Amino acid sequence: MVIFIFCCSSSFAQIANAEYFMRSSYSKTSLNPALRPERGYIGIPGLSNVFIDYKTNTLNLDHFLFKGVGENGKTGTFLHSNVSYDDFMKNISRNNYLSSDVNVSILDFGMYREDLYISFDASVRANASGNIPEEVFSFLKKGITLRNDEGDTYDFSDISADLNSYMQLGFGASYPFMENSLVIGAKAKILFGLANARFKLDKMQLNIGRDEWTLESQALLQAVYHKVHPEYNEEGYFDGIDIGSGIGFSGFGLGLDLGFTYEPGQMYEFFQEYRFLNNLKISGSFTDIGFIRWNKNKTMFLETDPEKMSVTGNHTISFENNSGNSLENIIDDIGDDFRKAINLKESQSDNLKTSTGLRAKMNWGLEYGIIPGQLNVGVLSSTYFNPHKTLTEFTLGSAYRPIEEIELGLSYSFMYSKFRAFGFAVHFNPGNAFNFFIASDYLFPSVNSDFLPAKSAGINLQVGMAIGFGQLNPHWGI
Repeated sequence: MVIFIFCCSSSFAQIANAEYFMRSSYSKTSLNPALRPERGYIGIPGLSNVFIDYKTNTLNLDHFLFKGVGENGKTGTFLHSNVSYDDFMKNISRNNYLSSDVNVSILDFGMYREDLYISFDASVRANASGNIPEEVFSFLKKGITLRNDEGDTYDFSDISADLNSYMQLGFGASYPFMENSLVIGAKAKILFGLANARFKLDKMQLNIGRDEWTLESQALLQAVYHKVHPEYNEEGYFDGIDIGSGIGFSGFGLGLDLGFTYEPGQMYEFFQEYRFLNNLKISGSFTDIGFIRWNKNKTMFLETDPEKMSVTGNHTISFENNSGNSLENIIDDIGDDFRKAINLKESQSDNLKTSTGLRAKMNWGLEYGIIPGQLNVGVLSSTYFNPHKTLTEFTLGSAYRPIEEIELGLSYSFMYSKFRAFGFAVHFNPGNAFNFFIASDYLFPSVNSDFLPAKSAGINLQVGMAIGFGQLNPHWGI
């Protein structure tokens, strides 16, 4: 079960927030369609914008690895007998969620027609999220290593995972009003669904005794793909998904981005006595408002065949010596028991969902030009509407352009009660004809071999290349 969720979540944000205040950024229209780049551009196909993002509240490696607990002072996992139950569980929340997003632009461009800015993009996106309640980790630690003769009862309800993948065609436009002080922008999106999966464990109660485990469960699994079928083992229990070969569209949807920017200082005749407003910009946006409707003929839906199941056996693990079963074999046995308890079968239930909403995001920005066109600072509030958890992040940002060809950005993000992170953005624009950039909201000094954050609760990276053309936007403002 846990492995399933992690696998789904290896693939939330569309671009780095560090890009929001960058004058030379052409990708920031994804954060706010009213944020216009300084000139037109044509993206390098497949390379104009590549973005990956991962966020979690507790599921980072630092909470599962403990230094010095193993043999000869080596690092050990939370399952080691030298790691106490309380030391491990103090880092675990009631709900432990994770969310991730991948966005790759295939083709995009933007151009000015006098004051009107229009853009087009074709991209592929995949996002995933999951939730694991604390009882799962309590079971893994206490239920296996510290079980007593009286037994224990665990409630694994609310384990869940979602996966969404689609192709997007976006058509955007923005235009200035009120003496160029107000810019209104919008982007309409046509969405072609590639794949969708939803797993939810509404109920799973486990009672552990010395020689017998009793499990009761209620779960559902829904998957949509060009070709998808359930697989069962020789005993008739669900054993996986056969997705077949080939690629095709499995759904269709629509999306919308809306945004504005307002510079009160542009209306000079109304603010002659408030010259400090000349360098102030206020902005806001709602992005990814929309849905995808999935084809029922390409949907697999499974639900639990309700039953109370007893499993006999002793799953005790010994860390003190090499006797007994290996950890890998025991986890395999436990996985088999859980699969039998869930007992997924094809169903025509009313729980079937034929449409899914996009991951909407709300941004509010306040920006001030200390040296207009060269140095600016700002604050950005971003709210991510995740199916499992609504997250709000605050970013302090600045952008500095020492010469025309180079722009540097620095950010500092606040998320959760303890998570803080510096970010950066570097834009290289030689001759105003070629734009290469790299950006990240979370500098990650410690990652493992699989590029997962060992200490950070978030990680993202964005890179892109484009060719610029046309004159500078005459109404750039600050």
